[in-house]
Amino acid sequence: MLKTLIIVIVFFSGLPAAFSIESGTKAPAFKGNTLDGGTIKLEDYRGKVVLLDFWASWCGPCRKEMPFLAELYKEFEGHDFEILAVNIDKKKKNAEKFLKKLDVKIKFPVIWDKKKEIPPLYGIKTMPTTVLIDKKGNVRYIHDGFSESLKNQFRKEVRELCGEK
Repeated sequence: MLKTLIIVIVFFSGLPAAFSIESGTKAPAFKGNTLDGGTIKLEDYRGKVVLLDFWASWCGPCRKEMPFLAELYKEFEGHDFEILAVNIDKKKKNAEKFLKKLDVKIKFPVIWDKKKEIPPLYGIKTMPTTVLIDKKGNVRYIHDGFSESLKNQFRKEVRELCGEK
């Protein structure tokens, strides 16, 4: 009885649920607008490995990760692989300015999530966070933060997932 009462109180308290997505679960569906005005739905990428990256212009590690993602995108081009970068800046110009300052051109879609609606679907707690989704739409790997030491791990995981049927 007490357990039920606690669940009801938490459910109706209006507090956001404290959860994080786990490996093996279905990737939550979402729809978002790109920086260039297009619309993207995760379901449009079924059959491809999707690296879903959450980032912001004020995030220090994101400055190091984004050029690596451009490199990874080029490396796995043509292998049923896509990167979707979800930016959570309040101002679109901050994201655009960040991308223009990079030494590389970003060729993958960048979603501007001004209202920060997508990160809660994935339980995002840190910037950047990278979620690898397999061809069937299941979350397989999750990485909080970014460091140089993760580069080979990302490559290995993408290679593994691209090789699956």
